[in-house]
Amino acid sequence: MRKILFLSFIFFYSSVLFAQKNLIPMPQHLEISKQGSFPLKGNLTVGAGAFETQAKYLANQLESLLQTKVTLKKSGPIRFQKINNTVSEKHDYYELKIGPSGVFIAASTESSAFYAVQTLLQLVEENQASGSIPALEIKDYAKFTYRGAHLDVSRHFFTADEVKLFLDYLSRYKMNKFHWHLTDDQGWRIEIKSHPKLTAIGAYRAVTDDVKDSKLTKDGRYGGFYTQEQIKDVVAYANKLQIEIIPEIEMPGHAQAALAAYPELSCTGGPFQVGTTWGVMDDIYCPKEETFALLEDVIDEVVTLFPSHYIHIGGDEAPKTRWKTCAHCQEMIKKEGLKDEFELQSYFIKRMEKYINAKGKDIIGWDEF
Repeated sequence: MRKILFLSFIFFYSSVLFAQKNLIPMPQHLEISKQGSFPLKGNLTVGAGAFETQAKYLANQLESLLQTKVTLKKSGPIRFQKINNTVSEKHDYYELKIGPSGVFIAASTESSAFYAVQTLLQLVEENQASGSIPALEIKDYAKFTYRGAHLDVSRHFFTADEVKLFLDYLSRYKMNKFHWHLTDDQGWRIEIKSHPKLTAIGAYRAVTDDVKDSKLTKDGRYGGFYTQEQIKDVVAYANKLQIEIIPEIEMPGHAQAALAAYPELSCTGGPFQVGTTWGVMDDIYCPKEETFALLEDVIDEVVTLFPSHYIHIGGDEAPKTRWKTCAHCQEMIKKEGLKDEFELQSYFIKRMEKYINAKGKDIIGWDEF
C-alpha cells in the first residue's frame, strides 16, 4: 500500500513539474488536479461563447497541431465565457480549467482570452504524444503590461513573411509589443512615397562577406524594403495576435542610408554609400530646414501606417564630429542660445518631438547615459 501511495505521489508531483517547466511564461497560479485528463483524440468542438474571434483562432490552431477535425459551435466541451475583472484588478486576467469533461476559459478581455488560448496551446503541444491534457486549474495575469521584443531589419533584412513568423513566436509567449527597427546606417526599410530615393537607394547596400550568399542579393546589392501595403498587412496581422507594433525611425544619428539617398541633408554634402560596416558613423543629419522638412514628411506617412501611440526615434549614438566643423550648426548654436553641440542634439530631438506630439503620438528613445 505504501508503495502504491509513493508511486502515486511521484506521478502527481512529476505532473506538476512537467506542467510548470513547459509553460512559458509561468502562470501566476497553477494547480494540478487528480481528476483524470482531457482527451485530445477524436473530433473536438469549440464553443465560441463571448469570444468568437479567439474561438475560431483556437479551432484553426488545434486542427493544425492535432491534424484532426475541430468543429466550431455555440457551445462545446471547449468553451469560452466573459467575466468581469472583479476577481482581480490585474492586467489581462484569465482562468483556464481543464477536466475530463471539458476545457473552460474565462476571460475579462479579448486579449486575456487570447493569452488563455496560448497557454492551452502550449499544454496541447506538450501533451500531444500522451493524447490527453492532465486536469488542472490556472489563474493568470500579466505581471508586466509592456512585454516586448525588438527586431533590427536594417542591418539584416527580413521579409514580411519572416516578420510574421517572428510575430507568431512572440504571441506564443504572450509578448504584446513589437519594436520594429526600420531605419539605420545599413538600410532604410520603409517606403516613403514622398521621398522614393529613401528606398530606391537607401534600402540596398554593397554585398559583403556576411551577406554574399543571401537570397536577398541582386545586381551586386543586398537589401530590401517594405511597401506601405506590406506594412499595413503586417500591422493587421500583429493586431490579431494582440501585438502593438512600435516603429523606429532613427534621428539624428544612424542616418547614413538616408544620406546616401539625400546627401544634401548632411553637413558635408557627401557623397555617401549605404553602410557596409558596423559601429557608429560620424555623418549624421545636419539640423537644417531641409532635414526637418524631410523628416516631418516621413513622420506624416509613418503615423498613418502605425496605430501605436509611440514612435521610436532612436536619438542615441550621434557623434558631434561633423557638427563641430559645420558653419550652419555653429550658427544655429548661437542663434538658438545653445551651449554646445549636445544642446543642439537636444534641440533637434525636442523639435521633432513637438511635431510628433502634434500628430497625437509620443516619442521613445534610447538612453545612452
